[in-house]
Amino acid sequence: MAAPDLFIAGAGPAGCAAAWTAARAGARVTLCEQSSFPRDKVCGEFISAEALPLLTEIAPDLVAASPTITHARFLAPSGHASRFRLPAPARGISRWALDAALADAARAAGVRLRTRTRADASAGDVHLVAIGRDFTPRPSRAIGIKAHLVGLEPSNDVDMYFFRGGYCGLAPVENGWTNLCCLLDRRHAGDLRRTRDILDWVRATLPSPALLRRVGPAHQVTPTVVTAHAALGPRAALARSGALVCGDASGFLDPFTGDGLARALLSGALAANCLCAGRNADYPPAVARAAGRGFHLAACLRLTPNPLLPWIAVPPLAHALAAATRWRS
Repeated sequence: MAAPDLFIAGAGPAGCAAAWTAARAGARVTLCEQSSFPRDKVCGEFISAEALPLLTEIAPDLVAASPTITHARFLAPSGHASRFRLPAPARGISRWALDAALADAARAAGVRLRTRTRADASAGDVHLVAIGRDFTPRPSRAIGIKAHLVGLEPSNDVDMYFFRGGYCGLAPVENGWTNLCCLLDRRHAGDLRRTRDILDWVRATLPSPALLRRVGPAHQVTPTVVTAHAALGPRAALARSGALVCGDASGFLDPFTGDGLARALLSGALAANCLCAGRNADYPPAVARAAGRGFHLAACLRLTPNPLLPWIAVPPLAHALAAATRWRS
């Protein structure tokens, strides 16, 4: 069967992984992106192990240059910490580097990438929608705030600091940077004008003495990015137009699970394989199987008061919870 011509909306991790996969299968692919590269996004920048084989195939130099993350720590406002070894090593890669490398790899595979071009995701000529949380957004009080820091002691841990109204993560990425990314209820976000200096905002707003101590010697090196998040949870894997939907557009998994970027990359590749094989109807049930009960479990954990979450992250329970929220091949 001849590979089809494909038109993909959105050149984030999901869209680029889909475009690269389809182009390698012989498809003629057009990939539209409303912004340009490099660009920043609110993101935990944590890539869990199940996506690393695919990412290494797409962008081997990027993975080789990224720091390895071997442990996770969950910290309560009291400072109590639960630390556990990840089931397999993960990587920390900034969206500055990740999105640009994926776009370059797609171009190198023969994809026609059109930046600063907004595609109508509901149009009949779009085969794959990968425009993230912007697709059919639902009301949400959640706010995402993120910037990169330098000056922190090197670490192979991803740290999650929980407090009333939300949580913040610290993860090592390339260049010796540390990604500080917070997700919290808008009612607890304080004066967002102060986020231009993210450390000033952290000191003024977040009730986490442990986080304040950790970032005390840090300096901000990239501009703060703030975004209103669409509602958490799964969405349809098939658009009304008949296009396949992947990445965050098909469901926004709670960031504390650490599987968002892996889900984006792997769902994009899965969608491309289904499109190239002419088996579009196989995609929605395949995505549902791959997600398993991850969305349901994450929602249950979300209902747990934040100060109690670090007590959940105690081995071996933490390993079981991590496995239950992973993408299943």
